[in-house]
Amino acid sequence: MKRLERTKMLFVFVLFYLLLFLPSGAFSQAIIIDHNSTDLSQIPDTWIDQVKTMKVHYAHTSHGEQITVGLERIETSNSKYSVAIEYSTLPTESGALCIFDGQPGETYIEPYLYWDSPEGIADTNSVLSGNPGITVSMWMWCQQQEWNSSDDTQRYLDAMATLEAANPGVTFIYATGNAQAKWGDGYNRYLRNKQVRDYCNANNKVLFDFADIDCWYNGDQNTYQHSGTAVPVEHSQYGGPEEAGHTTYESCEQKGKAFWWMMARVAGWDPGASGTTTVGSSTTTTAGTDTTTTTTTEEGGVCSSEAIYGEYSKETVLLRYLRDNVLSTTPEGREIVRLYYKLSPAIAGAMAEDEEFKEAVKGIIDEVLELIEEEAE
Repeated sequence: MKRLERTKMLFVFVLFYLLLFLPSGAFSQAIIIDHNSTDLSQIPDTWIDQVKTMKVHYAHTSHGEQITVGLERIETSNSKYSVAIEYSTLPTESGALCIFDGQPGETYIEPYLYWDSPEGIADTNSVLSGNPGITVSMWMWCQQQEWNSSDDTQRYLDAMATLEAANPGVTFIYATGNAQAKWGDGYNRYLRNKQVRDYCNANNKVLFDFADIDCWYNGDQNTYQHSGTAVPVEHSQYGGPEEAGHTTYESCEQKGKAFWWMMARVAGWDPGASGTTTVGSSTTTTAGTDTTTTTTTEEGGVCSSEAIYGEYSKETVLLRYLRDNVLSTTPEGREIVRLYYKLSPAIAGAMAEDEEFKEAVKGIIDEVLELIEEEAE
């Protein structure tokens, strides 16, 4: 048993090693959460249960309240989607998605309180270091994208990258601003949101496309013409009355559903496959046309260990033994497995590009394999 415990610890060390040397938030493809991501019935209960073991840091302005109000309304109508949300502290409720809402001592979070100042970045890092159970952090815009310049938006993207580098075990969620403005302000917002989308697609980030969710209702996208461009704008279905977060309860619920979808995707769910652990689905929406690309990593399918040893090698069989007979027998072990499959596509990609990194990973896994062999004898 001591050897098995040592094996577990060494496997954890492998994961921490990979977290240190892989880019933060490294996914094989971008995960884009948009109007296609609001059907809760598609998320298997096993993934809903997995999400309810996760901890989230969520900072926002008044428009961002749409998500928290939506989550609470969804829970009221169906207790399966249980959430616990507390201001400036992390809830400890069992069987619920726990959310630290805000920053230390702050509930209305302007950009400078999360990412747009050294003090804000320090506060965000403080929340994460003080609550090591948090694995997801997100900040939501108010109306800033209506007047932000390209440089302003790039400063946001750069600051998020800085936060990722400082917190390698945390997935940072990027976001677009709401789509309520029209005419010139709305057109600028459209360009700045596109800048964020383009960055997330190019750099394999997780994007909560708040603006896109605003614009669609029942398969219909609302747009207006400006300078020869069809600019998406908040759908008239959500235009009033203002019930919470400057919109209707229905719009809030759409954001809450998308949040559950996003968390299931971050946890590893693939909406295009069954019984798999997946990282990477990218959905790009252009003028009402949706294009989805999905990369899937299955338990037993191609993964980073197989990229080193081969699918049917003795080494891979031993690693599956560890997964099925040691790690999968405890909640902690299952979390290790989940993290491994979350990282696996990015690990395999990094090894394909860096032979030195591949040899370093192989050396560590070889030691794990030696321990497994000793225990199996």
